[in-house]
Amino acid sequence: MSNLLDQLRAVTTVVADTGELPAIKAFKPEDATTNPSLILKAVTTPEYAPLLEEIVTSARAMSSDLAVQIEEAADWL
Repeated sequence: MSNLLDQLRAVTTVVADTGELPAIKAFKPEDATTNPSLILKAVTTPEYAPLLEEIVTSARAMSSDLAVQIEEAADWL
């Protein structure tokens, strides 16, 4: 017998409404929201600090223009 999540997958699209990567990996949704408040909450936790630093470093390497850096970082986030 399948669990409730599997039953839901059979009749609808499963979407993650979270910024927590472990939850997204665990439940394997077909899509995820890009709610800025969820992204902000996720990137302000210590476990995501290395990921955030990598994104900021990459954005800075792409351009010296702050507006471009922000746009690039936002796209990656």
